[in-house]
Amino acid sequence: MIMVMMALVSYPGSSSAEALKASGMTISYAVQPGDTLFSISKKYYLTGNYEQVAKANGLNSKTGLKAGAVLKLKNPLVMDYYEVQQGDTLFAITKRYFNRSNYMNVLMTYNGISDPNTELKIGMTLRIPLRSGEGRHHVVKGDTMYSLSARYFKAQDYQKAVAQTNGVGTASSLIQAGQQLQIPNPYYMVASSTAAVSAAVSAKLSIDIDITRNKLYVKSGETVKKTFDIASGKKPGLTPTGSFEIMTKIENPWYSAKGIPGGDPKNPLGSRWLGLSVPNTQGTKYGIHGTNAPSSIGTNASTGCIRMLNEDVEWLYDMVPNGTKVKIHK
Repeated sequence: MIMVMMALVSYPGSSSAEALKASGMTISYAVQPGDTLFSISKKYYLTGNYEQVAKANGLNSKTGLKAGAVLKLKNPLVMDYYEVQQGDTLFAITKRYFNRSNYMNVLMTYNGISDPNTELKIGMTLRIPLRSGEGRHHVVKGDTMYSLSARYFKAQDYQKAVAQTNGVGTASSLIQAGQQLQIPNPYYMVASSTAAVSAAVSAKLSIDIDITRNKLYVKSGETVKKTFDIASGKKPGLTPTGSFEIMTKIENPWYSAKGIPGGDPKNPLGSRWLGLSVPNTQGTKYGIHGTNAPSSIGTNASTGCIRMLNEDVEWLYDMVPNGTKVKIHK
């Protein structure tokens, strides 16, 4: 069961950087039996980056969760999941989550306003959460929170968001009882670097690794955008094959096996680590990383990871977010 509440945000007049950092929606999630940080991150952020959930809740990312504990999920990509009931329509489901009254509360919280009668001042600039991205409104005489919610809240926009998220049309005949719908968080800002933006980017780019040719391909759809030489496992079977995703990203990673700090010229992991979601490894055992042995690139030389030149892995690190799909094959 999930309870939705809005996060407190900066008052109008704060810097744009502070406003960006503070804005958005926070939901409370009650941990269910069998939940893990990874499964929660996959469900609500559509990415394996479970460390963001752990950090936001002051948890050790390696410890388990206790059923009944309540976690705060900042800016989840998916706000809730809803099982369609007999007679439901997309309009009715949308109205359940998004309506003008809720939008007015969002608008107030988004701008740090608790009393709409005394805190809405002529001349102030309000930040307007929209499904298409954040807008701005300069308050003029006669404006009220209700009038602003009526002006900016368009039910059809949110209905369209629910429909698009679930790949259905707007006709009620296209949803069926028992179907589970994702309820998207519509309050992401276009310019923010939230998990939603990361997920959107990762949907455009993917990584294909051919360990027979020792090549890594960055693809957009079926189009190869960039090709890199790599090093893979020195023996058959060392490098796992299958479909994974990037679940951890670390700059200047430590080589814990020998206690070599990040940035040390002796560090065999090089300057970047992109951990892969190989089962039961939490993104710490197999990854795409740099190297201190550039002559090994193009050969079978690793103990299972994918090696790249440092300048190449740094480019990759900057271009692909957590959640990016990675396919490794022979």
